[in-house]
Amino acid sequence: VLTSSALTAQSSNFGGSIRGYQFFSLEEPLFTDRRDSEIWLLRLTDETSFGKYVSLEVHSLLNLASPPATQSSMIAYSGAPKFFPLQWDLVDCENLHAGFGLDRLNLQFDLNKVRITVGRQAVTWGVSYFWPALDLFGPFAPQQIDREYKSGVDIVRVVVALGPFSELELIGGVLGPSTKKDGSGGALLRWNLGSADLGFMGGRFHRDTVLGTFITANVRGTGLRGELSWTDSGDPLDTLRHREQFWRGSVGLDRQVSPSLTLNLETAWNGYGTCDPSEYIALIQADRYARGEVSGLGKLYTGGGLTWMAQPLVTVVNSVLVNLSDGSALWIPTLQWSAGDNLDVVGGGQVGLGPELSTEGEIESEYGLVPVSVFGAIRLYF
Repeated sequence: VLTSSALTAQSSNFGGSIRGYQFFSLEEPLFTDRRDSEIWLLRLTDETSFGKYVSLEVHSLLNLASPPATQSSMIAYSGAPKFFPLQWDLVDCENLHAGFGLDRLNLQFDLNKVRITVGRQAVTWGVSYFWPALDLFGPFAPQQIDREYKSGVDIVRVVVALGPFSELELIGGVLGPSTKKDGSGGALLRWNLGSADLGFMGGRFHRDTVLGTFITANVRGTGLRGELSWTDSGDPLDTLRHREQFWRGSVGLDRQVSPSLTLNLETAWNGYGTCDPSEYIALIQADRYARGEVSGLGKLYTGGGLTWMAQPLVTVVNSVLVNLSDGSALWIPTLQWSAGDNLDVVGGGQVGLGPELSTEGEIESEYGLVPVSVFGAIRLYF
């Protein structure tokens, strides 16, 4: 009797990157004696396919920061709270922190119109760039310029294709260390309407009930986008903060002004914020700030970026973030040189504009606290 068996092909794609940022403050820092700081990130990636329907994604991440936490480093890296203990401290002292962990560890099952991903993975909901209202999965900080890799979260995700560019996404998991406080589940429907995309989301996240919607459209070469969310807070402390319910939202546009010039603008409303800077310290202690869900302390923001391709290998970006509630602003100019097929060299700075501290030592603005600083960076891929 002759039998035959099918061979399942297995293929792997290994890679990685090294990112190093060195910062130096041109002003005397307010909360530290050091003017310099640095952050290094070594990421090793592996994507392995087991036949046609199953694949495995693994990203290991080694990070080093000195000192451990600075406001400057937020332009290079921001993390998301984890549930599974897949990260370890190697060094943890006053002037140095080194850690190792798995930023991705997931299995993906591709079943034609249904895709199921189980494990630590990166998720983004919504369409905003600087101030997202729908992204509850460790969104990037508004000032972050290095956005190639988003921090992973521990969830199960099911994506059901409903048609060309239309899908239903279902998510369940724990977005933090506590199953009671951080257990989450929700759904997002994306529906394509030709030149526009419409979305609706809802669910329970970190004890909150959240509902939201977004829209994107292309009008004569200009990309228009907007999103809006309503939150019914489940955090008991929000009752004391008088924020049992609040709205957040943003509108923006993207336009290629010329072949070498691109403009991005965005305006946002943060109903969780305040117009009184004296409340900043009390407000920033809320859990939703610690996990990065809300990134602004004020109520009304505007900002944008102007990208100029000076030549094929050199790109200049000017980003400006403005807190209209307290009159402060943050300017981040950067220059990126593609020094090779796998090497980028970046230089730039951060300029905080606005009052810093009052004569009584109280905070008077959000971005005024950011010292004027410069930085240099390398990004090497392999």
